[in-house]
Amino acid sequence: MQGITFDKHANNDYAGSMNDWLQHAYKLLSTGWGAFILLIFLGWIACATLSRVFRRFHMHNHSHRQILNLSVKAIKGIIWALVLIQGLHGVGVDVVGFLGAAGVAGVAIGFASQTALSNLISGAFLVGESSFRMGDYIQVGSEEGTVESINLLSVYLRRADNTLTRVPCETLIKTPVRNLTGAAQRRIDFDLGVDYASDLSIVREIIMNVIANQPLLLDEPAPTITFGNFGDSSLNLHIGAWCKTEHYHAVRYEFATAILAAFAEKNINIPFPIRAVTRYETPSSSNYSATK
Repeated sequence: MQGITFDKHANNDYAGSMNDWLQHAYKLLSTGWGAFILLIFLGWIACATLSRVFRRFHMHNHSHRQILNLSVKAIKGIIWALVLIQGLHGVGVDVVGFLGAAGVAGVAIGFASQTALSNLISGAFLVGESSFRMGDYIQVGSEEGTVESINLLSVYLRRADNTLTRVPCETLIKTPVRNLTGAAQRRIDFDLGVDYASDLSIVREIIMNVIANQPLLLDEPAPTITFGNFGDSSLNLHIGAWCKTEHYHAVRYEFATAILAAFAEKNINIPFPIRAVTRYETPSSSNYSATK
């Protein structure tokens, strides 16, 4: 059996190259810029590890996603601030003087960015109040959509047409916010008018039968049918029935369709507004003169 031979000169050259590379790396790390690069690398590892831990914790805790998300962003900001300060100090930058100059500049910038500061404070109040969470569907003034993200300066809403709307936190504090999916149950409301010739007791019985035959409508809370007012051409009723929030849109459509079908079957008329126009004719001046 032929033995395997090794080139001792090649091994020595490889060992010498590795030794030279390690010496160069050590010299680089011994300098301020080398330490700066090493700190950036360590900071990146720390932030990546923090994000991974956050994702695992988020899988088991969905109730405080926005607080966890903002906490991770704040910790990442602190990590990178420490990396920057320590790195600048390592390359010989006077960090104290730099921070002093930054503080003076920060005061000037603060006066010029009062709106951003107001949004920042409003964002902190929103996070503490937890009036809505990521994934909720909310209405803010004329804007509405699913909460995509909650930040200290703004909240992003995903609209039904898949466009993204940015709403400043200050607006959310000053404007009434309606959370449409914040509760487990939601009521379906209809305002309905029937003909004056209709028997309201029969109308009520028909509607209750429709509700009983809708499997996704809930028995508790109990549905309600109340009299609204005497309209110009109809007796106006208000109908309210409860369902699970996630079924709202599907059930609303099915409920309305079933009511129309039941009314058509029982000859219950939903009248259109009617206006009576009376025309008066006056005799012409010539006819008036002839008669006289």
